Amino acid sequence: MSEPSLNNLDLFTKEFLKTNIDEINIELKKKGYFAFPKAINSNVISNIHQDATKNRINLNNNEITGVYAEKQYYLINLLSVSKTFYDFVTSKIVFDICKKFLGNQFRLKALRYYETYGKHLMQWHTDNKIGRKFAHIPGIIFIFYISDVEEGQFQYIEGSHLWSGEKEYSDYSNDFIQKNYKEKIKDFKFPSGSLIIYNTYGIHRAKPVSNKKFIRKSVFFQVDSEVENSEPIILNSKFIRNVDNDLKMFLGFGKKSSYEVFPKTSINDLSFNKTTRIYLKYIFFRFLENLKIMLPKKIKTILKKYFKKFKKEELN
Repeated sequence: MSEPSLNNLDLFTKEFLKTNIDEINIELKKKGYFAFPKAINSNVISNIHQDATKNRINLNNNEITGVYAEKQYYLINLLSVSKTFYDFVTSKIVFDICKKFLGNQFRLKALRYYETYGKHLMQWHTDNKIGRKFAHIPGIIFIFYISDVEEGQFQYIEGSHLWSGEKEYSDYSNDFIQKNYKEKIKDFKFPSGSLIIYNTYGIHRAKPVSNKKFIRKSVFFQVDSEVENSEPIILNSKFIRNVDNDLKMFLGFGKKSSYEVFPKTSINDLSFNKTTRIYLKYIFFRFLENLKIMLPKKIKTILKKYFKKFKKEELN
C-alpha cells in the first residue's frame, strides 16, 4: 500500500502556517527575501536528511548517490529518493507562494541537498542565470536548514534584486560588496528547520568559515517563470498522487531538461583522502579475490571450516 501524501499541517509548524502568503510576497518584492525560523516540522527535516545521506558515494554502483565538489557535497536527485521532499516541494503552500510571486506559469528549475564544509569560499552571486550567463528570468529560491546554523550562514544583500539586473552580470567581489553594500548585508543564523525564500536576482552567498570541522547542511530548490527548460530532474513516479495541470507544469512534463547540471563533477573533484580510501578498498577486495583463486583447494577447505567455527563461537 502506498504512503499517503503529507499536507501543510504535516510539513510546516503551526507558527509558520499563521503567516499570510501576501506578507511573504510583499517581503520578497520589497527586501528581496523572506525568512522564518523553525518553519518546517522536525520530523520532516529528519526524514529528508536520512533520505539524502543513506548513499554517500558509491562508484560503479547502479543506485542514486551524491557527488563531492571541492569543499561541498551534493545530492541533486533528491526527488528520486525522498517522498517527504517530494511532498514538500509540491505542497500547496509552495505552489501558492510561487503563484503569488511569479503568476500562473512556474517550473522547478533545479534542486539539491548539499553540505558545505569549512574553508569553502563562495563568491557573492545571483541565481538568475543559464549556465554561467546572466538571464532576465524572474524566479525564487527556497532554502531550508537541515542543521543548526551558527556560522557559515546564508547572507543576502537586502534590496539587491532591484538593481542587479541593470549590471547584467552574476558574480561580485567581496571588496565591491564591503565597499558599497556592507550595511545591507543580512545574516541568517537560524536553527534547523528554518526557511529562507529569496529573489533569484538578489546577491547572496554562504559566509566563509575557517574551521575545518565545520559542516552546514541545507536543501535548495529554484522555481522560475520560464517553463520550457530546466536542469535534468529524476523523479520517482511512486511519489506522484494526483496529477493536475499545475503539477505537470511545475515538474516540466513533456518539456526539455537540457540545462547544464550543477555541480559538474568528475573523480578529480574528490579529495585525496576520499579517493585514496576508495582505491584502497578496491585493491584490498581484488587482492582477496585473487588470493581465493590462487590458494590450493585443501587450504581453502581448512580456512572455510575455520571461519565457520569462528563465526559460530562469536555468535555464542
